Amino acid sequence: MKVLGAAFIFAFFSLIGIFRGGVERKKLAECEAFFELFEYVKNQVNYFLMPTKIIYRNFSNKLLEETGFLPALRSHEDDEIYCDVWKTSFKSSESRFHLSEKQTAIILGFGECVGKTNGQIQTNNFDYYISEMKNEIIKQKSETAKNIKLYRTLGMTAGALAAILII
Repeated sequence: MKVLGAAFIFAFFSLIGIFRGGVERKKLAECEAFFELFEYVKNQVNYFLMPTKIIYRNFSNKLLEETGFLPALRSHEDDEIYCDVWKTSFKSSESRFHLSEKQTAIILGFGECVGKTNGQIQTNNFDYYISEMKNEIIKQKSETAKNIKLYRTLGMTAGALAAILII
């Protein structure tokens, strides 16, 4: 019976480590999804001169759909007064994201640029936030790989230690 309990404890702690590694992967996927959205918005504004209200209509990303961010952006398309929609939409779905403070600041900063300045200034701002998010993705990739190994190792070690103490 002790062996079965020890095996259960070991599996439990190992799963916690694996789950925590999954959170790191989600954070990376969220950064990549926003990067894709940033590029899309920039292209719609620069090349097609798309009005701000309808930019998000044709963009699709499963992760941003599931978190509710894109549906929230689209829900304001018919509003007569169209201001601060990006921030409002992000704040309404922020609890479903796993982003760091810096990543959140980049996302909100990008939203501040959409449709609020002339073309060249807006493009410069877009480029700045796109490069910032790209740097965050590079940093997040290395952290994710490191942290996944760390969480697995810690989970298995804690599980083994607890199992040994039980036996």
